[in-house]
Amino acid sequence: MSGKATEGLAKAREERSLRKRRAVEEAIATLKERNEAITFKDIAAIAGVSRQYLYNNFKESISAERDNARSSSSEIDGVAVPSRTPEEYRHIEAVLRNKVDRLKQELSSVRKENARLKQELEKERGRSEHFRRNWINSSK
Repeated sequence: MSGKATEGLAKAREERSLRKRRAVEEAIATLKERNEAITFKDIAAIAGVSRQYLYNNFKESISAERDNARSSSSEIDGVAVPSRTPEEYRHIEAVLRNKVDRLKQELSSVRKENARLKQELEKERGRSEHFRRNWINSSK
């Protein structure tokens, strides 16, 4: 190959490398803006590069960003909540959904018991009223 051809290939390779680096940096910035956990998988998906590329070229910087993000927290309804990975969020969501379902079942049974007790109370009030009237009538 001639010198011009190799220069052109080198320039194209350098430009492609620069585009990938910018895409990775933008992906990290995007995850930070969204206040999402920084993972190799998410960065690779957003930047359109392979995870191997990230491990080969950005391992230390991404690991440092990930550690910083995990040690950080955000405030939700006045409560400091640590940053989590999407998998952790899915797990927490599943746990909370199960808890909500259990609480709905418990609420349903408590409402049924409440209705039963109200009926029983009305019956006892009726009996009490019956005895009160009998007592009043007998004392006349």
